[in-house]
Amino acid sequence: MAGVLKPSDVPNPGGPRHPGGPRHSGGPLNPAVVLTGMKLAVLRRSMSGPRAASLIAGGVGGVLTAVGTALLGLVDFPAPESGVGTIALVLLVWTVGWALGPTLTGGDPTLRLSYFTLVPQRPRRLALGLLAASFVGITPLVGLIAFSVLIVFGAGLGLLPALVSVPATLLQLLLVVVLAKLSLQCLGSVARTRLGWELSALLVGLVCGFLNTGWFGLAFFFELLGGHWAPVIGTVVRALPSGWSVVAVDAARRSDWALAGACLGGLLALCALLFAAWTALLSRQLARGTADGGRTAARRGAARRSARLRAVTDSPAGAVLGKELRLWARDPRRARFLRIALWSGLFTGLLPMLGGFSTVLPWSGVVLALYAGALGSSLYGLDAGALWLTLVAPGAERIDVRARQWAWLLVVGPAALLLTVAVTLAVPNGWAWPWLLATLPAVLGAGAGLTPLTSLLGPAPFPDLPGGNPLDGFSDESGDQARMQSLAVLLLQLAAALPAAGVVLAGTLLHNAPLRWAGTAVGLGTGLLYAGWLGRAARHRLETRGPELLDVMRKGVRRGTEPAPARSPEEQEQQDLLDGLSRRRTALAGLLVTVGMLSVAPQGGVALAMSLLPPANRSWFLALYLPPEWQVPVAAGFVLLGTVCLFVVYRLIRAKHATARE
Repeated sequence: MAGVLKPSDVPNPGGPRHPGGPRHSGGPLNPAVVLTGMKLAVLRRSMSGPRAASLIAGGVGGVLTAVGTALLGLVDFPAPESGVGTIALVLLVWTVGWALGPTLTGGDPTLRLSYFTLVPQRPRRLALGLLAASFVGITPLVGLIAFSVLIVFGAGLGLLPALVSVPATLLQLLLVVVLAKLSLQCLGSVARTRLGWELSALLVGLVCGFLNTGWFGLAFFFELLGGHWAPVIGTVVRALPSGWSVVAVDAARRSDWALAGACLGGLLALCALLFAAWTALLSRQLARGTADGGRTAARRGAARRSARLRAVTDSPAGAVLGKELRLWARDPRRARFLRIALWSGLFTGLLPMLGGFSTVLPWSGVVLALYAGALGSSLYGLDAGALWLTLVAPGAERIDVRARQWAWLLVVGPAALLLTVAVTLAVPNGWAWPWLLATLPAVLGAGAGLTPLTSLLGPAPFPDLPGGNPLDGFSDESGDQARMQSLAVLLLQLAAALPAAGVVLAGTLLHNAPLRWAGTAVGLGTGLLYAGWLGRAARHRLETRGPELLDVMRKGVRRGTEPAPARSPEEQEQQDLLDGLSRRRTALAGLLVTVGMLSVAPQGGVALAMSLLPPANRSWFLALYLPPEWQVPVAAGFVLLGTVCLFVVYRLIRAKHATARE
């Protein structure tokens, strides 16, 4: 790479290049061209496996949302001013989403900053190249489609507003792209401190909580926007930079060219200012290289925590248990995962209360346990190559697995139980106790068993990048696999709670109190069974596949790196046909996963529960808009539809593996 990105002041710029770099007869290549080509090549060769599924699923959902946003410009508003306020509010939501998005995805998964620490390139030129490459991919396309609402809205106002809407759309896209870069760099710098752990985890927890139950509070926001606060909110969203583009379009309608020029010029100046700030942070990051990376802050208070762990027994199991407990307290990535789970559970319960719906609040502790298990699905991958310490000690596999299970339970269990008791006592819901006492032990037991097992079935090591951005752990192939495993663990934990929840449901429908409370014993028993059985399976996996797992932990997840064998033209044509079929299957699988998840979880399971307990609002659940006698059958139909979609995905994966073996 250093041979490709050669600065202009390096002697002999037209001299020999790196053997792997492109050949050219002129001066040094433009970093924007090189990095854009690199990203296109990486994206073109990465459309397979979990990465393709995640890209396709996210792309389908993003495009549908963006198209819905663009169609908002066709709405016949009572007055242009109300349309300006509405579109400005929607643009604000998109801008905030772009700013917070890097906290979930870790930024650009192909061009990480750590790749360029040794490249002899000026920070400003490198920043321009990275910015240009940021416009390649699915996410910028989704943003462009969403911001085309300005063009649709401007076309309805006349020719001049339509012309102004074109640069306004492009500037709006430039604003959010630069803002996403800056927010990722800022959060990466802050995330090295203990305050940064809390801040970044709070932002991710807020996003997760809103995605889980945020729709319950939509009625509150609609009332807020339609009440006496509406004029104030309309003025605020217009004054914010995210609304300047639509204000410029409306100013063109009124021939107020001074305001239109000021808005467009202000957007351009703001983009330049954000780019300068991002370049300054990027320069500091490149200069720091592989320095300490702020780990000293993570070690503050270590003496106090060590004193609390002296009660751990002096034995092999106690050694592993003490090590794991210290890691959950000191390791920035693990600590951030725990805080994300805590804030996700808390916001999942609190956001519905904005709409007057308190039924979800008691489940905050259960949601905490669910997210703690999902985020811990790559438990062994968090240690990566340190697995060899376990493999070289005879008979240490059983001790290591069990100690990790106990550490996870000791960290997550008390927090989930305390949060459950606190929120249930704060908002009395006597009906919830049998449900909570039945499902929480089952979820905790399943999480304790699934966290080591899934991390050994599909090892996804997270790279150790000293001095790098802590959020970059999500942005490689291991991160893609870890996200898929997190989703699988989340669903399996929910399924593990079904037997205990079924007993409580039977007692509720039969008005039998002893049967309802018997669900607690069922939940506790199944939780112990899950922890023991799944832990034994994890130990067996570690004992039988230890060397292979260590190889993956040390080298990372690699797909498609083996050289292709020589083929005849007929064999190559058949292979191309199979590759095309595989890509189509992958696209279909991504679409089916999206439909299946939406059908099983919100439109099916949640709507079914809300039909049994009449909600304060119907939100976006289709079944709740039907007559009462049709709500339960339609919700159950959605569950069946989602199950069929997920089963078809399973069959597609099996067929793909069978084709690969042939």
